[in-house]
Amino acid sequence: MIWLWLALAAAGFGFVLLVAGLGHLLGGRPLRASGHLASGAPLAVFGCAAALLGVNVQSFARLTHEGPVALVSVRSLDPKASLYVVTVERLDAPVRQQTCVLQGDEWVLSGRVQKWKPWANMLGLDATYTLDQISNMYFTAARGNGQRITACDIAGRPPDVDRYVPPQWLDWLAAQSYSVERRFGSANYMPLADGAIYRVLITQSGFNAEPVNDIARTANARRP
Repeated sequence: MIWLWLALAAAGFGFVLLVAGLGHLLGGRPLRASGHLASGAPLAVFGCAAALLGVNVQSFARLTHEGPVALVSVRSLDPKASLYVVTVERLDAPVRQQTCVLQGDEWVLSGRVQKWKPWANMLGLDATYTLDQISNMYFTAARGNGQRITACDIAGRPPDVDRYVPPQWLDWLAAQSYSVERRFGSANYMPLADGAIYRVLITQSGFNAEPVNDIARTANARRP
C-alpha cells in the first residue's frame, strides 16, 4: 500500500509541475515552462500508470482474501453406529472450543455471510460472517432418509452492543451501507473420519474447508 501512495504522490506532483509549466508558458516564460513540462509530463504519466497497476493488484488481493475461521477435529466414538466426537476450535476469536457428537458420514459447518461489493473490498472490507451450527450429513439422500439429525449450536453469544442498541437501529444502519452486495447462507462439509483434522476458511464467496492431515486428505479422496 505504501508504494501505491507514493505513486499517487508522484502523479500529483507531476500534475502540479504541468500546471506550473502551463502557467509559465502563458506568462511568456518559455524556457522555464519547457523545464516544468518536460519533467511534469512523464512524472504524471508514470505515476498514474503505477497507481492504476497498484489498484488492480490491490483489488485482486482483496477479492481473493482468505481468513482462518476454525479447526475441526474428528474422533470416532462408535464406529458401528457412525458416531463421532467433533471438536470445533475457533481461529478467529479468543480460545473457544466446543465439542459435539455427530452421527453420519460427514460434518457440515454453516453460517451467514455478508458479501461486499468489489470497490469496498479494495478499501479493505472483507466478507463478514457469523457461524450458526455444525451438523451431520450422509453421503447420499437414500442413506440419510430416516436417520436422525445431530447438531450443535456454535453461534456464540451476540455482541454486547446488541443489548444496548435497538434492533431497528441496527437494521437501519445496515440498510444505509450501500456497499453491501448480498447476504447469504454458506455451508461446507467434509467426511467424518477418526483422527481427521480440517481447517475452515472464510473467502469473499463464503466458507471453504480443506484437509489438514493425511487422514483427512485420504478420507476426502475416498468420499463417494
